[in-house]
Amino acid sequence: MTKIIFDSYGLIKLVKTGCFQKLPKHFTCLISNEVYEETVLKGMQRLYEDAFQIEELVKKKMLKGEKVKNNKKAQSILENSNVGKGETSTLHLFFNIKAEAIINDDRIFMKILHQNKIPFIIPIDLIIRLYELKIISKEEIIGGLTEIKPYVNKNCYNNAKAKLEA
Repeated sequence: MTKIIFDSYGLIKLVKTGCFQKLPKHFTCLISNEVYEETVLKGMQRLYEDAFQIEELVKKKMLKGEKVKNNKKAQSILENSNVGKGETSTLHLFFNIKAEAIINDDRIFMKILHQNKIPFIIPIDLIIRLYELKIISKEEIIGGLTEIKPYVNKNCYNNAKAKLEA
């Protein structure tokens, strides 16, 4: 099964769409322990609804947390960068398990991934692709886009709506 890794922003936004639950049937979904700490433990302290939803996904084994081992390639790529612990651990995990893509929505991290030809997908493009693959319905994608509209780039949102209407 295709392995995909989520960073914190990518995971939170995808959970907000309500479409995440369809992913584990088609993909192995993983996060680093650091992303778990950021999204669940810190999120629960702040009573963020998505933190409790992510915790439930982990309990149901729809999302698996992984301990990260240091990876020299990731270390080299991230040298002199200012990305956070979540993004750093996500890249190390990507190489540790030989994943196919990173689900990410952090501009600085995306730039690093793009420069190093590391495959990544932004959440809004992932839900469009799920619709194209008939994994989610038109109603689900419309609902998902509505839920994340306040959290995503306006151009990305408008492009997604245009793809949907085409």
